[in-house]
Amino acid sequence: MHFAYYTANNHRREYIAFLNDKFRELGIGKYQKNMKDIFDILTEKGNPKLAIRYAKRIINDGKSKTPAEIAPGTKVYELVEELVKYLPEHVAQRFKEACN
Repeated sequence: MHFAYYTANNHRREYIAFLNDKFRELGIGKYQKNMKDIFDILTEKGNPKLAIRYAKRIINDGKSKTPAEIAPGTKVYELVEELVKYLPEHVAQRFKEACN
């Protein structure tokens, strides 16, 4: 979501391949589970505002479906919108437009 409007309900193997492609394009290397700097990568190289907007769009487009049917949609953006309040202002700014 930080790099593209991703609506495919793929297995994690396919999504990891997608992330690897995006990471290589950005010169980051290969995605690895539990990367210590993943937050920095997503906020600096990705687009948190777009990620939140895309997540809301997927949920909105699936209004008539059950949460389980809205794959790959989640409401993690609601948690992010709350946690942004506790980030340093220079980092929070990358999220703010989408949170309002």
